[in-house]
Amino acid sequence: MNKILLALAILGAGTSGALTARHSTIKLQGEASATRESWIVQTQVLADAQGERARLAERIRELKESLRQAEAAGNQNGLWSVLETNRIGHLAPELREHLLDELGFNWHSSEAFIVVSKETVRRMRDNQQTLIRQGKLIDSVAALLALTPQERSQVETAIERVQADFKDWAISHIERSKPRNDVLAQYTVEAFPVASITNHFTEAFSAIGKERTQLIMNGSWQDQYLGSIPRWMKEIGISDKPKTMILKRFSEDNQQLVKFQEDDGGPWKEIWKRNFPRPFLPLFPNGWADVAKREGFELPPESEKK
Repeated sequence: MNKILLALAILGAGTSGALTARHSTIKLQGEASATRESWIVQTQVLADAQGERARLAERIRELKESLRQAEAAGNQNGLWSVLETNRIGHLAPELREHLLDELGFNWHSSEAFIVVSKETVRRMRDNQQTLIRQGKLIDSVAALLALTPQERSQVETAIERVQADFKDWAISHIERSKPRNDVLAQYTVEAFPVASITNHFTEAFSAIGKERTQLIMNGSWQDQYLGSIPRWMKEIGISDKPKTMILKRFSEDNQQLVKFQEDDGGPWKEIWKRNFPRPFLPLFPNGWADVAKREGFELPPESEKK
């Protein structure tokens, strides 16, 4: 009896082991099949990528060749440099005119507008004798820089703030010397801190951009060469150097004349209504009449008529 039970136990264990081994084999076969299918898919993806890379390399080669051909053709007529730099100011005048004409930008294309290069605008800006008048940009400058009404208003508001700052500065930084001999009056205004005006223009210049900002803020090439401040600042009397004004009485041909000198060593000039030194206008808004009233002398009658 015991032998029969032992035999049955051994038989059961062997059957269970065989079933377990079968299940493991089936599972491994399934995993191997899935791995093989994934490998086939990945191999196909790699093959497709290699094919696309080859096609792109060929396309790049074709584009480079086309670019070389276009460059060679462009160099023959001088237009390639324009396409590369987007600057037509370096072209010969006849070639520039031809290009603009081909683009439809010529004198006859519009009744109201013409197209010019930025270099031309810069040269026109340098040739402007006056940029502002009575604290406002003159119309030709605003038109030259293509300022919108809002942009122009922002710039002019900044200029007004600078004028107010300069007036306050000048009034508090003018030194008076006592009259002596034939010297009727002498005043010196200190150098204005030009760098202090930058904050006034931050908003305006962010609106009009870097290039137009430079055309307004920078002086002409002559000013830059001499290292002086922009012309528009001079127009409202600002100077980055101390300025002195001396009035003196002269006797010529039995006549008493009053002349003035700007800075020591400069020429003596006869005074007249419109040649009052601008740096001193904050203290003497009516010019020579205010100086004469303050210092107690009379102006020559003809000085107010000139």
